[in-house]
Amino acid sequence: MNVDLIDNYKDILDNQGIQFLLIPKTLNNLSLIDYKFRETTYKDYDYKDILTKVKKECEDSPVLFYKDDLNLNYCFFELPLILQNEYKARYVFLGPVIYRFVTQKDLDSVIKRHNFPLALSRDLLEFYNRVPSLPTHDFWISLLMPLLKALFGTDNNYHYVDLETQFNQEDSDNTYELEEVNDNTSFQAVFDRYKAEEAMLEAVTMGDSKDAIEKFHKFRQFNIAPRTPDNLRNVKNFLIIFNTNLRQAVAKAKIHPYYIDGLSREFAVRIETTNNISQLESLSITMIRKYCMLVHNYTTKDYSPVIKSCIEKIRFEYNENITLDSLASYVAVTPNYLSLQFHKETGQTITNYIQNERLEHAILLLNSTNDSIQEIAALCGFPDPNYFTRVFKKKKGITPKEYRKNIN
Repeated sequence: MNVDLIDNYKDILDNQGIQFLLIPKTLNNLSLIDYKFRETTYKDYDYKDILTKVKKECEDSPVLFYKDDLNLNYCFFELPLILQNEYKARYVFLGPVIYRFVTQKDLDSVIKRHNFPLALSRDLLEFYNRVPSLPTHDFWISLLMPLLKALFGTDNNYHYVDLETQFNQEDSDNTYELEEVNDNTSFQAVFDRYKAEEAMLEAVTMGDSKDAIEKFHKFRQFNIAPRTPDNLRNVKNFLIIFNTNLRQAVAKAKIHPYYIDGLSREFAVRIETTNNISQLESLSITMIRKYCMLVHNYTTKDYSPVIKSCIEKIRFEYNENITLDSLASYVAVTPNYLSLQFHKETGQTITNYIQNERLEHAILLLNSTNDSIQEIAALCGFPDPNYFTRVFKKKKGITPKEYRKNIN
């Protein structure tokens, strides 16, 4: 059961962008506890010093919540023996996390405390931007408590210590020789952020809203430094850029620009007219779902150019008198070839596809207008209301009047 719980928690934390780091006896991945920040900043930094400090603090209780000298928060414990063999690991570091966005004042304080050169400011900022941010320390504890209780049996088998002062006191006489300042840390952090965003947009291109939302949460764990002092404006600016990126993502799925432009304009208006930050922040998920729905409903990326042209003509001229012969003439192929190829690629006959397209628009009008059945039939390309009723009942099981009555 504990094995399953650990695997589940790894997935839970991973979806929040939080590291679940298993450390083997060899300690060969210990530098990952801070994404190798100290390794790339200091010359010959020994991460075993950190492990020694935190192990010493675990003499009274097996689980340690601590803050280090970089203001990073962790949960540390040694795996129960029965699980060490299962996972080929001895120690666990959960984190790092921070509890609020890092300000310039925070950066200045860290730089001063460690005697970092000012040239390291950009690396330091990008490093903090990749650290997941949680609301409070209590939230961090409550998030992990089911795991810790299952592993160690009680709710109070942990304690908290601020190692910032201890690190400073013990290391006050040490002067770390900084490596030549470079952009290694910031380069990797920016690369990881763009990679996470790219993975999320790729899921949107595929129309997979579940996967896209999961990847969005990972992407948003990379904090983006605010561009202005106005928080509302910063949120709006992010959503404007996000809207553009989503629009470009669905364009790769061969969605007609008409549909993309309509959805993009809808969200552009909502972004600018909404002045509630909470509502704006929740809009991101809505945008992902709707753009994925656009791909699901209108993608033509799997169709040949001939069939793609026919589908687009049907979608835009569904209320016109469209026939097999007129479509064949439009794409310059024989009616027989078009009929066979259309069925091969879409799984439907041309007549059936046209009827379905017209019915979707009819349903929209039944839901959103008070137009009569006769008017809706004419607007959607059905030659007469009786034919419209027969087709509607065959496809939906009820007549248009019964459908509207059920809505009311």
